Amino acid sequence: MITAFEVIDPGLLTTVQDIPGRKGLRKIGVPLSGTMDTHCAELANWLVGNDVESPLLEITFGKCEFEFSKEVAIGVTGGVAKIMVGDRLVQQNETVKVAEGERLKIGSVVRGARIYLAVAGELKIKKYCGSYSTYRDAGLGGFKGRELKSGDQIEADITDVQHTEKRVPEKLIPHFSKHQQIRVIVGPEWHWLSKEKQRFILENRFGLSSSSNRMGIRLQSKKALNIAESNFSSAPVVPGIVQLPPDGQPVILMNDAQSVGGYPRILKVADADLWRLGQVWQGNEISFSLIDRRDALELLVYYRKLRESHLT
Repeated sequence: MITAFEVIDPGLLTTVQDIPGRKGLRKIGVPLSGTMDTHCAELANWLVGNDVESPLLEITFGKCEFEFSKEVAIGVTGGVAKIMVGDRLVQQNETVKVAEGERLKIGSVVRGARIYLAVAGELKIKKYCGSYSTYRDAGLGGFKGRELKSGDQIEADITDVQHTEKRVPEKLIPHFSKHQQIRVIVGPEWHWLSKEKQRFILENRFGLSSSSNRMGIRLQSKKALNIAESNFSSAPVVPGIVQLPPDGQPVILMNDAQSVGGYPRILKVADADLWRLGQVWQGNEISFSLIDRRDALELLVYYRKLRESHLT
């Protein structure tokens, strides 16, 4: 059986994304894309019984509305906002049933930055190069290669869906604060910085620029961290790399970032903490905690096992 939901109000930016995105194509310049906050995206899919890597909606800053043509189960996770189904106030991080013809209204995000909406069943979205994810700059994937607009209708196959009410275990629900301490390992050009500048980076908090987006998070500091070295050729980069442009203000590359960069790579965010950066925005602060590669790998394994042990 096929159902559909219509976009009444898409909010600022709503796109179809999946996990892990478009892997294996960075060598030809195609970004990873995919969900910025993989943790909350997985939780939303789990709530409705979908495979955790299934496509879903990534809603930046909330304030959107959808109407459903048939009864369906949904899961809403991520940034904190007021959620209404019809005239009912419903909770995030719980399976929610939406009746035929009812509307889902998501208010403005008050903590965090991105909300994830999963619909039980299989979204009728075509894969492009192995992924359902939207890459807007090139018009690839997702729904017509673009953000959703009012009047768009997305179909879902709910033939084999079995409704089971779930709630995300408390231990897995993130609590968003205005300050995020992000664990990092040293990047290839870390040693180009003086000891004084290395200490400054690790001992101070950085603000976030409003020009941050899915390509990169632009940090702001009162002190410019210019590097004396200028003979730097373009080199491969991946999401999580912290680059240092000539203006001395670091940039953390994210999902839609290029595959080659021309600035020194001073740090790399630990994979276990990358999802946290999907929930930061202007008004938040970021600080860095330096760990070694072994600790970074152990953290990743630990969090994977934690999720697996609770999502049964």
